[in-house]
Amino acid sequence: MRGLPVASALDSAQMASFERVVDRQAQRLVRSLTSIFLDEQLAADAVQDAFIQLYKHWGEVTAKGDPDPWLYRVAVNRASDYRRALTRASRLFQRLVKTAPADPVCVDWVPRAEFMSMLSQLPTRQRTAAALYYEADLSVAEIARVMEISEGAVNSHLHRARMALRKILEAT
Repeated sequence: MRGLPVASALDSAQMASFERVVDRQAQRLVRSLTSIFLDEQLAADAVQDAFIQLYKHWGEVTAKGDPDPWLYRVAVNRASDYRRALTRASRLFQRLVKTAPADPVCVDWVPRAEFMSMLSQLPTRQRTAAALYYEADLSVAEIARVMEISEGAVNSHLHRARMALRKILEAT
């Protein structure tokens, strides 16, 4: 893909150094992030992503010195990104509950994977509008510009998406 860096293979010495960092930091980093975010799975996912980024940028990162501070910063940032996404998904379901007609469904929190699965069941325009609204926190006006449709059409797509998500949620 254009614009994405391609990871170059590490030579054997670099690979050995990388593996030492993984061995030394993986569990410690997961424990640290779990303490910060109170979610071990989120922490493990963030750490895995951080190690992937470290591998991709090994030469550049190690040229500046110890990779540990960089690794921690990337892992914390990834975990923060994941937490924000989960919060947005939770807000979506809170809005569904508030805007739904009779028989409200009580939802405190839905795992991101489940939310993404539900979102994937929507038609493309509804899914796009909902993702931009709930995931990217764009306003209706901003979504209209992105999708090149009127604000009324955005509101219509969002309403239909909410109703479809509510039905999916009730069926589970």
